[in-house]
Amino acid sequence: MSSFQQLSDLKAVKKAFSEQAKRRAQEEEKAREREREENFFRHAMKDLGVTPLEKTDANRVSHNIKKPVRIPMAKDVERAEVLRATMSDDADPLLFLESDDGRFFHREGVSPDLPRKLYRGKFTVEAHIDLHGLTVDEARDTVAAFLSENQARNHRCVRIVHGKGYGSVGGQSILKELVRRWLKQRREVMCFVEAPPNDGGGGAVLVLLSQAPRR
Repeated sequence: MSSFQQLSDLKAVKKAFSEQAKRRAQEEEKAREREREENFFRHAMKDLGVTPLEKTDANRVSHNIKKPVRIPMAKDVERAEVLRATMSDDADPLLFLESDDGRFFHREGVSPDLPRKLYRGKFTVEAHIDLHGLTVDEARDTVAAFLSENQARNHRCVRIVHGKGYGSVGGQSILKELVRRWLKQRREVMCFVEAPPNDGGGGAVLVLLSQAPRR
């Protein structure tokens, strides 16, 4: 083997060692960079008061979430039918109303002074609903639920806004008449009056509810 070949082989070996050393240095630099990032993260979490959890079953969070029970549609339909049966649209208002114009009503056995006090603002309105934009069926269900919920909460005075019917055919509010018919059929309604001008006037009624029965 000539000296030229020996020199060439030596250079090749030297180059191979150099490249290997370079790759090792790059890998070591990457390892140091990862370590710096991990140290920075640990210090940041420590400053925030976060401590690492030990990998034990005791530290695992168990999520026992109960799935909501779906009420069958048949129950919804049945409930709506019950509401319609107890709140008829065809009840004759003249059988219940004390005034011929239907502006106030008090149930038998209830003092006639209560509607007057209700109209004069002696009771504070504790809740109200607005029926604008609802169909008759939607309004009926809404009124029924509203009365039941507020009696359960021991709210005595509530307001129901049904509108004056300016946008209805003939300028007559369908809901205005129906709401009064429905209210007369609800046992929790002691009396109601057309709201005074500053509280909705002919577009609303104030309702006085009886106390919820004790269980």
